[in-house]
Amino acid sequence: MPRRRTPGTIQRRGSGYRIRVQVDGKRRVFTVATSDKRVAEAYAIRAAKDLQAEVEQRVGAAINGIRMSALFDRFESTELRGLAIGTQDAYRDSLKPFRRYWSEQGDPTVDSIQMKHIDEYLTWRRVNRTGSPAPLGAHTLRKDRAVLHRIFAKAERYGYRVGNPVTATEKPKADQRDPLILTDDQYDSLLSACGDREMLRLFVLTLGEAGVRSESEALMLTWDDVRLDDGFLYISQRNGRRVKGGKARWTPMTERLVGAMRDHFAQYRFAAYAGTQTPWVFHHPRTALRFTAGERIGSLYDGFKRAAARAKLPPNLRPHDLRHRRITKWLGEGQSATLVKEAVGHADLRTTMGYTHLSKEHLRALVAPATPQLVARARTGT
Repeated sequence: MPRRRTPGTIQRRGSGYRIRVQVDGKRRVFTVATSDKRVAEAYAIRAAKDLQAEVEQRVGAAINGIRMSALFDRFESTELRGLAIGTQDAYRDSLKPFRRYWSEQGDPTVDSIQMKHIDEYLTWRRVNRTGSPAPLGAHTLRKDRAVLHRIFAKAERYGYRVGNPVTATEKPKADQRDPLILTDDQYDSLLSACGDREMLRLFVLTLGEAGVRSESEALMLTWDDVRLDDGFLYISQRNGRRVKGGKARWTPMTERLVGAMRDHFAQYRFAAYAGTQTPWVFHHPRTALRFTAGERIGSLYDGFKRAAARAKLPPNLRPHDLRHRRITKWLGEGQSATLVKEAVGHADLRTTMGYTHLSKEHLRALVAPATPQLVARARTGT
C-alpha cells in the first residue's frame, strides 16, 4: 500500500521537527516538539486541513461580498440586544461615524478591510467629530477602536472574513480621567440648584447616596425596587433592563435618601395618569411635546448639567461622578472594600480598590492625635 503523501515539508530541527505548509498562497511554519516523525507528519496533515478551511472561509466571504453596511446592521440588530441600555447607546454612537466613513469609501466588502484601512479611519475620525468642529478626544477614539475590534471579531465568527484587522493597530493614547469628587458643600449646592425639579433632585440623591449607575440603574427603578422598610434598592435585570455585569444586587440607602424616597412615594406612588398608575420611580409627571405623563424618564443629563452650572461647579462634572463620590466616601470612612464592591456592582475587587487613591480621608490617621484607642491598638498590634 503506497504511503500517504505529507503536505508541505518536514525537517528535523534539534529535538523536534519544523513543518512548512502552504495552501493557495497562504503559508504556515510550525515547530513540533517530538522525536517521532509520524507524529510530526500527522500534525502537518491537520495543519494543512485547518489552513485549507481558512482559505475556503476567506474565499466564501469574498464570494458572498458582504458589505460593511450589512455588517454594521447585523451587529446592531443581533449583538446589542442583551447589553445594558447605556452600553447600547455607546455602541450606537460609534456606529454613526462608522457608517458615514465607510459609505464615503464606497461601502467596501468586509473581507477587503486591512489594518491600513483601520488606521485611515482613526486618522479621519480625529478631525471628524459629530456636531462639533473641535478635534475628537482620545478617549472617544479609543472607544471607537474597541468597538471596531469587537465588530470585526463578530465578522470573523459570522464567516465574513479571516482575521481581525484591528488587532495590529496601535491603541490611541489617552490619559486616564480622574472622576470629579465633590465636597460636601459642593454636593449640597448641586442639590439646591435642582430647585423645584423634584425628579432631578431625587436623581442626584440616588446617585450620590447609593452609588448606582445613572441611566441603566437609577432611571430604571420601579416602585417595587425601593424597599423603604429596610432601606435597600434592588438593582435587577427586569423590565427590559440589563445590569452591567449581569448580576442583580442589593444596594443600601442612606437615611437621607430613605427620607427623600418616603416623600417621593407619598406624592407619586399612587398617582394616576389617564387612569393608569406608572411603575416607574422616575417618570414624567406632565404630558409635553415629546413625552406623556407617567412615561419613564430616559435621561436627566441636560437637567443635571444646568443645575451644575447654576451651582457654579466645574463644567466637566458628570452624573457618574456622583457614583464615584459615594464609593470614595465609603472607602474613606473605612468601610470594607468587599462590601462596597458588592453594593455598587463591581465585578472585580481591583476596580473597587482603584478608588482608594481618590479618597484622602483614610490617610488622616497618619497625623491624627494619639487617642487612647490608637495607643491600645499599637500595644496589641491590632
